[in-house]
Amino acid sequence: MTSVPLSANANIVGDLFASISGKTASAGETEVIESDGTECNSQTMPLLESSVNPDLKNTNEPEDIVIVQDDSFIYNEGLFGVEAKYEKSPLSDQIYVYTVEEGDTLSEIADTFGVSPNTIRWENNLSGNNISVGKKLNILPVTGVKHIVKSGDTISKIAAKYEAESEDIYIFNDISKDSVLKQGDIIFVPNGVMVASVSKVTSSGSGTTVSSNTKVQSGFYKRPVSGRITSSYGSRKGGFHYGIDLAGARGTPVYAAASGVVIKAVTGCVEGKKSCGGRYGNYIVIEHENGTSTLYAHLSKVNVSVGQTVSQSKKIGAVGSTGGSTGPHLHFEIRKANGSTMKPPF
Repeated sequence: MTSVPLSANANIVGDLFASISGKTASAGETEVIESDGTECNSQTMPLLESSVNPDLKNTNEPEDIVIVQDDSFIYNEGLFGVEAKYEKSPLSDQIYVYTVEEGDTLSEIADTFGVSPNTIRWENNLSGNNISVGKKLNILPVTGVKHIVKSGDTISKIAAKYEAESEDIYIFNDISKDSVLKQGDIIFVPNGVMVASVSKVTSSGSGTTVSSNTKVQSGFYKRPVSGRITSSYGSRKGGFHYGIDLAGARGTPVYAAASGVVIKAVTGCVEGKKSCGGRYGNYIVIEHENGTSTLYAHLSKVNVSVGQTVSQSKKIGAVGSTGGSTGPHLHFEIRKANGSTMKPPF
């Protein structure tokens, strides 16, 4: 399928998404992807490519190096490239309309646009994973939901309806707290969920059933690296950073934040090959017993494989600068079973 690029936050260089390919028009699950794009497991889910230039030098930088990140996981409207097969929706220039091509999967399309599969399902009234070639899909600019303002709506009511944070809605939509909502306005709700349809969600790997607003006990996750946070989680104007960035020199050990099973491992990427692993470069996804999963991106080395059970604090890889990275660091996310993300508790 053809790539679908978006621009990055105003503070960083614009991103260009990589091409993705598939065998069938159905959803994917877990896999390992090698640097040449070979599918090493069934139903691959290629991710985004960024045009942000990685740091190719200074491999012997001091251990206390701090790279302040405002990286390629933060999006707002804007397009680059001439080959992408999409169009703007008449509802909003922040909504893209993508036409499903032969070989597309729902998960691949979601990863290409940087949103969850559920975001696409909810917006297009889909159930399950099957999509048909030629179908036009509305793609929102952020993982979450679209809300059309009705009489009596307030931001707090909208946030409560979709189990989201009011502050994220204000910031993403660039709405001041004294603004009056107009009936018919479109509001994007970052990390919002359609509660009625996902009150119970079965996670893909373990079969664990969890509620849509997963609550995690204190201490469930441990910090995967010791470096300080250089880019925080949450909304930006027109964008959203789905995880946190943690500083670390190349080769710094990365540890599992919680015990679980590896459900995805992308390896073979080298710095400078921006298309490898897309925006994540070498990365790992681990699914946990509570139905959440954690993602570890931009790695220089991957020490685990799909299907492997890992204990909390086990070394799983090393800090690097592969994919859409401006310097060595770890991008870390916690994902709920419904596809939304949550703020790491450290």
